[in-house]
Amino acid sequence: MKNPITALSLLRNYKVSNISGDAAAGFATGIMLIPQGMAYAVIAGLPVQYGLYASLIAPICYFLFGTTQKLVVGPAALDSMLLASGIASLGVVMSSEEYVANVIVVVFFAGILQVIAGLLKFGFIANFFSQPLLKGFTTAAALLIAFSQVTHLFGLEKVEASYFHQELYYMISEASHMHFPILIVGFGTLLVIFLAKKVNLQKISTPLIVVISILLSMYMDFEGMGVGVVGNIPSGLPQLILPSFEQVNLKELLPISVIVAIIGFTVSNSIIKSVEEGNSKININREFIALGLSNSIGTLFGGYQASSSFSRTAINQEAGAKTRASNIISSVMIAIVLLFFTDIFYYLPKAVLAAVIIAATPSLFSFSYFKEIYFLRKREFVVSILTFILTIEFGVIVGLSSGVIASLGVFMYQTLKPHLAVLGKIEDTRIYKNILRFDGAKEENHIIIFRVDAPLYFSNIRFVLDEMKRELSKRTDIHAIVIKSESINSIDITALNELKQFIHQQKRKGIELYMCSVVGPVRDLLYKGEVVEQMGGNQLFLYLNDVIKYIKDKEAYNFKNKKIANQSSKE
Repeated sequence: MKNPITALSLLRNYKVSNISGDAAAGFATGIMLIPQGMAYAVIAGLPVQYGLYASLIAPICYFLFGTTQKLVVGPAALDSMLLASGIASLGVVMSSEEYVANVIVVVFFAGILQVIAGLLKFGFIANFFSQPLLKGFTTAAALLIAFSQVTHLFGLEKVEASYFHQELYYMISEASHMHFPILIVGFGTLLVIFLAKKVNLQKISTPLIVVISILLSMYMDFEGMGVGVVGNIPSGLPQLILPSFEQVNLKELLPISVIVAIIGFTVSNSIIKSVEEGNSKININREFIALGLSNSIGTLFGGYQASSSFSRTAINQEAGAKTRASNIISSVMIAIVLLFFTDIFYYLPKAVLAAVIIAATPSLFSFSYFKEIYFLRKREFVVSILTFILTIEFGVIVGLSSGVIASLGVFMYQTLKPHLAVLGKIEDTRIYKNILRFDGAKEENHIIIFRVDAPLYFSNIRFVLDEMKRELSKRTDIHAIVIKSESINSIDITALNELKQFIHQQKRKGIELYMCSVVGPVRDLLYKGEVVEQMGGNQLFLYLNDVIKYIKDKEAYNFKNKKIANQSSKE
């Protein structure tokens, strides 16, 4: 394996002209990371300093081990919600010492799993989560994140509910007990953030709101009014400390670690694809390793789960970042806050953090996407909506697991029942098209042409052959079957044997079977499995027009192309 410390190469080739862009971008993202780090720690059920520690350590680790130039790593809302939901499902009291220990251990092992996956070149795992699944999941998770902060925004007592409808009922029933000073602070913050977006000042609105709210809290004594504040934050840089493995049940935590590891990488991978398109130096497996090291090393210094963020990465890019050295600048800013300004953040109202979190969630909504795929692919719409509903009602772990099962179900259904078309020739052309889609496509006399649009496996071969038999039963006086095979890129043993039996049945009826456009690996298996021999020895053709010519006039056919089509791996 190459040197894992990719920062060495970056520094060797670093240009002085990049300093200004990286410094400006690092400052912009650092300003954003301070309130977001604290806010997302609240979502995860952790004291706010854990968000600052993660915002300090993870960017440094990513600078050392990452391969992208624009990605910004730190705490994220979705990861935080996953952690909170996963640990809460174990019945551990949120924010307790035991709860914190569980979160840290989950993240530590999630990081280890990411490193192992990267070393084993398992970066492809991210492709197992379909877009409809992720859209349904992230939309539901965003709503859950927003609702988790409503109690902080309204000044209500937090309730532990097993289902979303119970939590919603509680909020409605307790609406009369809202704390108005908290309500004013929270909704005032939301209004300012909304107006700032309208006038294109969203990049600086959150940091300014935090500063102003702290000043107002100090001089108007928000705490004395009953407005909850962040409170004491330990001053100084985090110390090296091992996770408390003795306080947790590893068997219960490992499944949560797996989910956190995969989702964290999947989200970061989707951001990489959108931001770093065309960057040939990106290695997805090394990104897996970099993210894993950021998380595992981060937990040794009090940090928790870190991944990328669309909003912070976009700000980093727009602010002029040239390399990932901007991550170092943002970490320096976090370190300055931890060393010199934690006393000031004592006065930061929790309602402001709640408003910051709620304001960030609409970027994760995909309601228009649901409408779009409803008209395009109803099966995938079902996956998206099912994932959304189950995530909302039963939580992110159940929702995500159900979405994966639903996606696999759709995939299996499509694999079990692949598309099969009967082809006919368009008059006065050499083109053959699906007779159900093209009115001008006419079938050849005594010949039926099938196009199979899928690999052939044990799971779908009988469906394909039954469909062929069904079409044959509709026609009389058929002498030849042609299978157009360019989409059959794989075939297994069961399919080979079933195909041989089908050929035998048709030959007994006086019907010959031919194949054209067979790809090399499949052609090799047809020879090795004695399917070609069962067909008659030389029944493979390069092109559909060739096989039709041969069937119509075998004596006049030019055998040059036929020899090429029948070439096996042994020749």
